[in-house]
Amino acid sequence: MLVNIVLVVVFVLVGGLFAATEIALVSLQEGQIRALEQRSRRGARAAALARDPNRFLSSVQIGVTVAGFFSAAYGASELAPSVVPVLQGWGLSTSAAHAVALIVTTLVISYLSLVLGELVPKRIALQNATGVAWVTAPPLDRFATIVRPVIWLLSVSTDALVRVLGGDPGRRSEEMTPAELRDQVLGHGGIADEQRRVLAEVFDAGRRSLTEVMRPRTEVDFLAADTPLRHARAETLASGHSRYPVVGSSLDDVVGFVHVRDLQLADPDLTGTVGDMCRPILALPGSKPALAALALMRRDNAQILLVVDEYGGTAGIATVEDIVEEVVGEIGDEFDPPPAAPTTPEGTRERRIDGTLLVEDFERQTGAVLPDGPYETIAGYVLHRLQRMPRVHDRVDVDGWRLLVEELDGRRIAALTLVSTRAGPHGPSR
Repeated sequence: MLVNIVLVVVFVLVGGLFAATEIALVSLQEGQIRALEQRSRRGARAAALARDPNRFLSSVQIGVTVAGFFSAAYGASELAPSVVPVLQGWGLSTSAAHAVALIVTTLVISYLSLVLGELVPKRIALQNATGVAWVTAPPLDRFATIVRPVIWLLSVSTDALVRVLGGDPGRRSEEMTPAELRDQVLGHGGIADEQRRVLAEVFDAGRRSLTEVMRPRTEVDFLAADTPLRHARAETLASGHSRYPVVGSSLDDVVGFVHVRDLQLADPDLTGTVGDMCRPILALPGSKPALAALALMRRDNAQILLVVDEYGGTAGIATVEDIVEEVVGEIGDEFDPPPAAPTTPEGTRERRIDGTLLVEDFERQTGAVLPDGPYETIAGYVLHRLQRMPRVHDRVDVDGWRLLVEELDGRRIAALTLVSTRAGPHGPSR
């Protein structure tokens, strides 16, 4: 009887190998398949099988069916009769003992098939799809070669039925959407918090346009093309930037840019203008995705570009640093002013924010939801709500927060105070 039990367990385990191989091959992503392919000849065989779902699915189903058939049939024919005498000894009649023995044997084999032949192998395959595929796929490939005629019949039948139901037999799996890819990557347990933050910024930056990352024209220091070099040197030393857009008749007539090094290295006695030292500047529409613009800047070896609005005017400029900061955060240098000290005590429910803060960043930081509108920044939202030119101390309430205009730069809202109006441990804010 022990030999019979061992044989049944072997049949169940063989079925489990087929089930594990199926889950492993189905779970493989394209990158994992390529890695398997480059790993070794054995891995290449596993990758080839993973790219042929008809072949491996048919092979697996044949293997699982055959293993299940033999375990059930062998159990019913060999194990059940061995149990009958025991049941008869408990007082059951011969017919009742045979029936109960068959039912009990079937239930035990079904339990073993579920645990050892399905659940455990599939759980292991899900946790280590690449390793399981590397071990089990080549034997499955050889098995598929042996049962090729049966696979051909099953494949033809399956393809025909899939077409009838409106599917594509050649399609391996449904394409993952960008949102699903983002959730899968950021939800991976092996990624550290800082890496997760950077990856999240990369995904977010991929959705942002140049209009969202640029420096608006109101914050750009331009140089007129007819400015004498001597005056330009003094202006650039005072401003502290390395590159300056050069304009002709107006701010919408940007003719190029000049590097501060060119101005400083020029002959002091040279009587020329900034326009004489002007370099070409890359111009792109504001709707251009920021990362696509970065690729063009790398291709052209450009550090600065002109952002053009829909009317052909100057919307602003963007630098490589501006785009990279969307991913890694603010990058300061030794010439940047030190960060301002906080104007409110730690633990208070108000803080100062820049007017150029993007609406998307504001929503992420506060949890507030702003309605869609013709604005990109929080200052633009306040202007849209005011419907007039702003004044200091103007206020706008939005979704549990109050925005107070704190500082103006000409007509532009330079800074605001953000105050929570939600009830909390200290009561509602002002």
